[in-house]
Amino acid sequence: MHKSETQYTVADYCAMLQRGELRVNRDYQRSNKVWPNAARSFLIESIVLDFPVPKILLHQRLDIRTRQTIKEIVDGQQRTQAIFAFFNGKLRLARSLETSELAGRTYNELSSEDQGRFLNYILSADLFLNASNEDIREAFRRMNSYTVPLNAEEQRHASHQGAFKWFVHGLTRDLDTPLVDMGVLKDRNIVRMADTKLFAELVHALENGIRTTSKKDLDHLYKTFDAEFANGELVGAWLKEANAFLLAASELHNTPLMKPYSYYAVVLALIHARHDVESLRPVGQRVGEGPGKISDEAVERLSFLAEALDDPEAYGGSPLEQFIDASTKGTNVRERRETRFIWAFAAVSGLPDPQ
Repeated sequence: MHKSETQYTVADYCAMLQRGELRVNRDYQRSNKVWPNAARSFLIESIVLDFPVPKILLHQRLDIRTRQTIKEIVDGQQRTQAIFAFFNGKLRLARSLETSELAGRTYNELSSEDQGRFLNYILSADLFLNASNEDIREAFRRMNSYTVPLNAEEQRHASHQGAFKWFVHGLTRDLDTPLVDMGVLKDRNIVRMADTKLFAELVHALENGIRTTSKKDLDHLYKTFDAEFANGELVGAWLKEANAFLLAASELHNTPLMKPYSYYAVVLALIHARHDVESLRPVGQRVGEGPGKISDEAVERLSFLAEALDDPEAYGGSPLEQFIDASTKGTNVRERRETRFIWAFAAVSGLPDPQ
């Protein structure tokens, strides 16, 4: 067996498909399902904007009967189908794409410049020559043995291509920079999709109330809203509004209150204070009053909570001890999440501290 690295422009790749020189080998395909429009559109947008896309794996065979060389797609069926459909004018890009020049358009409706960028994009491929089916399977086994195992978030985003996955993707695109600037996450966390988990947990709370969330819970969230996430626009606006507030509050940046588990409580508190979220009422009302508006002293009072977390010994024996304790261990447990939320909600609403 011999492997060579090769490259094709999109135009050349699609021409090979049209001539029948390139075919799908379904024996190696993990699924025959066609990607939903959002996923296919995102791929085309990435190509036109010249972002990298994963390599395609091809197996070159010699057809003895016809004396022709045939290339089979070993890995990359979904990408190939999306590219070829758009090339042939059979794919209309999603209107939700961020790039307005592409949103809602077919290939023929693009500008000549964007058409050229699409056709001239370089697809990278590994080409297996003189390889048997056993060689291909062994190549896959060896590649997988050197791959870092996917964490739960990466698995979720690999297996789901529906509405909720793309909703969360949009949030990470818009809010990742603020998360890093505020000290909530570092770039290395975002690379492993800690941002997607954090936003998924926030949405889970807004939909279902504050709970302990497991992998099963988040998997169910993606599955429930795979076809449609009707509240997406509203929930997205709430989350962006809360992050805008925190981004302006530089006093809170890089403090213990910006740890992901505390950020979770503060964001939910800010949203509930402004919008009276039904799922958060049972916990919020334990402070003594319903939500009204964000207090003018909200940043000052949140800064006080941050100081308590920064110097916990100074507040031993005070009511704040319960907030500090809830912020130091078991941070995903429902009871401790509720305690942090109650204190954050009192702070942002201008209500008395919990006792």
